[in-house]
Amino acid sequence: MARPKRTKTFTAPEPSRYALEAYVAEVLDNVRPGLVEAVGALTRAGSPLPEPADIADLLRVGLPTAPAALDPHFADVGPFYDSRGAQVQLGGITKQALDSRRHSGSVLAMRTGDGHWLYPAWQFTGKGGIHLGLVPALKALRSLDGWAAAVWLVSAHPDFGGQSPRQALRRKVDPELVAAVARHDALALTA
Repeated sequence: MARPKRTKTFTAPEPSRYALEAYVAEVLDNVRPGLVEAVGALTRAGSPLPEPADIADLLRVGLPTAPAALDPHFADVGPFYDSRGAQVQLGGITKQALDSRRHSGSVLAMRTGDGHWLYPAWQFTGKGGIHLGLVPALKALRSLDGWAAAVWLVSAHPDFGGQSPRQALRRKVDPELVAAVARHDALALTA
């Protein structure tokens, strides 16, 4: 049975140590069964087990982050993966393949002031891809800077009853309709 997704959001200034520990405990409780199953399968196959520190590193790479100096106007866009994390989220693709996806508009990326690329975590499925309904909107927003496209996707929009385009897509609004509105708004923003 699929477990309903829950999102934990901590607000400023900082969550309590207890809240963080409780969150981490919940994550570990959810990871443990799959990890036990995977380690058991390796053992049964006679494969050597990876070092525990290597597994921990893989888990850390899979976690999105929030840049320390992120402008509060962009808070709803994050959390983010860096390029390495985005590669992992896309099934372990190469840096060149990620660059190609970024240039083609099939992944949302924004460049930081110091030249690093960030990728909003919410676009990834967790199963090696991008939410397919998002791709037409991303392509429609290609004329915009990545930050502007991301803000458009997470901001309330009157054409979607006050929901953001991202929320509308999650609620199964036709992706082509969202893309048409995105094209219209991108034209207006770049005119």
